[in-house]
Amino acid sequence: MSKITKIEPQVKNKDRVNIYLDGEFKLGCSLELAMLNHLKNDVEISDEQLEQLVFENEKTQALNKAVTLLGKNLKTRRQMRTYLNDKGYSKTIVDYVLEKLSEYNYINDINYAKIYIRSVKNKYGKVKIIANLRQKGVSDKDIDEVMQEFESDTDSIMALAQKYMKNKEVNQDNIAKLYRHLLSKGFGYDEVNSVVREIKEKLC
Repeated sequence: MSKITKIEPQVKNKDRVNIYLDGEFKLGCSLELAMLNHLKNDVEISDEQLEQLVFENEKTQALNKAVTLLGKNLKTRRQMRTYLNDKGYSKTIVDYVLEKLSEYNYINDINYAKIYIRSVKNKYGKVKIIANLRQKGVSDKDIDEVMQEFESDTDSIMALAQKYMKNKEVNQDNIAKLYRHLLSKGFGYDEVNSVVREIKEKLC
């Protein structure tokens, strides 16, 4: 058993406190957590209670970090797991945070995929979009669902082609490079053939 010898507010965050056991600093936690566990000076705490307190504190910290990160950029489930793993949290805590984030709908891979598609549909074709979503951790099942209604915008492909060919001579070499450029953006062969054919007709 250890005895709480001091509980003091943190200087930079009055909503958190520092807890000292037997005269030595042991951990910082939220004031709410300290109150819920009835922590105060001269109270004795067992090793099991301390272990549970540390666990609850880490859960709160991990969840707060995850929410802060999501406030800056949306993440897939896999990306968030990687982030929390890199922060050194245990699998139990990571699983807890992911469950809570899913419960609050802060993490939703289908919504993530829909937003991602809207942001890049004028730059990439279906092949590249699918590859990028897989790389970000979106499952094939979710990808299939969000890609059902996706169609490449011919105007966007044409705009990319015209931008690439700006100030370039229309010759066999540059047309071949344009063809490879558009394919590298993930557009299909039929789409690329159609646009390249039209570009040749316009510029020749």
